Amino acid sequence: MTRKSIKLSGSYVDHSKVQLAGNKILEWCELSTEAPPAIPYGTRVEMTITYEQIDYINGQHGIVWATHDQHQAEVICGTLRAQDIACEIQEKRLEGTRLHIICITDPTKVAAAMDFIWRDDEGLKLQPDWHYPSRTENESFQRWVNDL
Repeated sequence: MTRKSIKLSGSYVDHSKVQLAGNKILEWCELSTEAPPAIPYGTRVEMTITYEQIDYINGQHGIVWATHDQHQAEVICGTLRAQDIACEIQEKRLEGTRLHIICITDPTKVAAAMDFIWRDDEGLKLQPDWHYPSRTENESFQRWVNDL
């Protein structure tokens, strides 16, 4: 897994309140159950959010795509098989969420599958489900299906 970090900055504007860019206010109680620190008003504050990124589209272990929608996974697998790229759908559960993982069974075909699904302008040009709000359809998949 890849470790990623996001830095946020702002200023301490009031007792237990941090003002971030765009005038967003973040209350200390949203960050921690500990008492807010004794920081002088106007002090510049920087926060770092670090997370482990699970990458379902990098080809590692043959995995080239993941989606919440079983139908989407079946359609993509069907198009890959039509191009003589053998694949299978695996199911994974992450904290109550079910993902359908497309796995290429021939390691020599992984790059071609990734090109076709999301990298190549001549392919499907899909965006992963997690680029869209939760519980919404994958718009790029819908565009592709409706253009057929």
